[in-house]
Amino acid sequence: MNIGHIPAKTARLAPQREALIDIPNNRRMTYGELDERVRRLANGLLEELRLDKGDRVAILSKNCIEYMEIYYACARCGLIVQPLNWRLGSEELLRILGDGDPSVVVVADEYTPQQPELQASLPAAHWLQFGLDSDQSYEALLGRGSAREPAVSNSVGGDDPVLILYTGGTTGESKGALHTHNSLYMGMLNQTVAERILPTDVYMLTGQMFHIPVALAMNYQAHGCPLVLINFEAELALQVIEQERVSAFLGITTMLNWMMAVDNFEQYDLSSLRNIQYGGGPMPRSVVSAALESFPCTIIQGYGQTEGMT
Repeated sequence: MNIGHIPAKTARLAPQREALIDIPNNRRMTYGELDERVRRLANGLLEELRLDKGDRVAILSKNCIEYMEIYYACARCGLIVQPLNWRLGSEELLRILGDGDPSVVVVADEYTPQQPELQASLPAAHWLQFGLDSDQSYEALLGRGSAREPAVSNSVGGDDPVLILYTGGTTGESKGALHTHNSLYMGMLNQTVAERILPTDVYMLTGQMFHIPVALAMNYQAHGCPLVLINFEAELALQVIEQERVSAFLGITTMLNWMMAVDNFEQYDLSSLRNIQYGGGPMPRSVVSAALESFPCTIIQGYGQTEGMT
């Protein structure tokens, strides 16, 4: 199993089906478009930047289409994604960059002011930027990459490492947890059963893509579902559920409380919801009862951690 091949199946069967709906950046992308960009990016990283299997690619960004492209492109060609928590200060980011020693760092335009300080610690790495206020180097590399399937993709998968996620550091310094294609895939199988995933689902990613919920989102895409990306705000989440007919999402206790506390909550059309998974902390019985009364769907509890998604 190569996690990077996830968009390829739907790209072949239904290339015009929507794959990504990027609410913050007002962009939409089909599976056909996504898969082509994944191939181009993978080839650009391998051929132009001369990366080798096992090299790390770090990314500093909030949720966006480019994030998912990087995940799939690196997975497809044997590279390891090292997502960075944008909430961290420079000192902690520098430590994590030193720990992972990435060969490439991709930075969204809103974080380019931090780039000089971070780049000084990794002078040998390639630095790419994306976004309207960037130097467009990410898009330029992707545009120069070949659209053919990367030659190495069929020899990547299984126990090959694919992702380094950093823990919250509640009992010490944040530590990198290494995931393989197999470890993510087995977690996806468990989640498919637990969430009763359907090809007709529309999944909303409320968590940030530098943490394990991104694997839940990939799992829905493995079933050909559209993935809606937001940076969570309670009112925005309700608006997007109504607008995009979202059927499933993962919400921690605070998120659900904030959503239910939005003015005129009852006026939002949430009838498309089929299932909500909650986790990330204790869920008092009163909140569970309120959620069951407020949301027109089933609610299931999930327990996960940086080292594992089930």
